[in-house]
Order: sequence, then C-alpha cells, then structure tokens
Amino acid sequence: MARTKAAIPKVGEEAPDFNLQSAQGGRLRLSLRTVRGPVVVAFYRPWSEEDAEYFRALAKKEDDINLALGTIVGIGVAEPDEAREFWRKTGIKSYVLYDYTREWVTEWGLLERDREHGDYARPATFIVGKDRRIAHAWLEERPSPEELFEKVHEITGLPKPPEEQEEPPKKAGKEGEEKAPGGAGRAARGKPDSTDED
Repeated sequence: MARTKAAIPKVGEEAPDFNLQSAQGGRLRLSLRTVRGPVVVAFYRPWSEEDAEYFRALAKKEDDINLALGTIVGIGVAEPDEAREFWRKTGIKSYVLYDYTREWVTEWGLLERDREHGDYARPATFIVGKDRRIAHAWLEERPSPEELFEKVHEITGLPKPPEEQEEPPKKAGKEGEEKAPGGAGRAARGKPDSTDED
C-alpha cells in the first residue's frame, strides 16, 4: 500500500522531528537542536549545482547565523557518499544530513521524482523556532543568507556582530584626510575592519 504524501508544514505548525545521519558523522535530531535556538532547515538536491551554489552562499553567512544562536541544517535524499561530496564542494561547516530512506523528506511533504534523477527533495527552506514550530517558510524561491540572518536575529534578539552595525564617524586629519584606525598619519583606505565579504 502506497504511503500518503504528507502536507508541507505551514508557518505556525509543528515541524516533523527528524533524526538523521550527518555527512560529517553522527546524527542530529531536530528537537534536541531547537533547544539551543532557531534552526534553518534547507532541503537540497545533491546533483544540483544551483543548490550547491546556494549552500556556498550560506557558508559565507553561517558564522553570523551561529553567533545569533541559529543552526543551519541541510537535508537531501542522498546516499552517504553523495552527501559527503555535497558537503565538501559547498564548503559549509554546518550539518549536511542525508535521508536515503526518504522517510523524513516524505514526512515534510517534499518528496519529488523525475525520470532523470529519481527521488529527490523539493528545494525549500524553513526556520524552526525553539518551540519546534515553523516560524518562516520559503517554497518557491530561496531566501538570501542575509534575510535568513535577519529572521534568526529577530527571533533571538541578540546583538548583531560588529560588521553588521553602523561604524562611528572617523576623525579628520590635518588636511581633511581621514586617519586610519591605529595608524597616525596613514590615509584611510575605506576598507571595512572585517575581511568578511558579505
């Protein structure tokens, strides 16, 4: 008897409590992670360069999301080797989980199939709050990493990292030139203090 496809969880509804293996080793259960803070759950297709590019962009913002007490979790219909390859090529440090039994992708209502790739997870992104309810959901288009950070920050209310805050005005030099911080007489080049490219 074929299993009935579950409905995609909506904002305000409880998220299915997955427990999946990680490409980095070990397992992760959603309900144990939400105790620490909101969890960004991004479903990926291991063969999709578009999804890999999105996770590369997430990798550039994951430190800020982590500092805001958020966690990024990727879930895909993949074999262990496929998940590990996806993790390596995206450079993300966060959890990349694989659901080769398709149980949890089905539970989230995101299991799709085509002739070329077989079963896969529909690309979708959610933020699950500490109460394990869906706080935000994106099904058609991916949110930018910056938008995810803002949403996580709104939930936790923690101070933003220094590069996200407005810089104080710099003091003028002798002839109206700006002085570089910590270097008297050097002209400021206008470069940010952080090397982060976000």
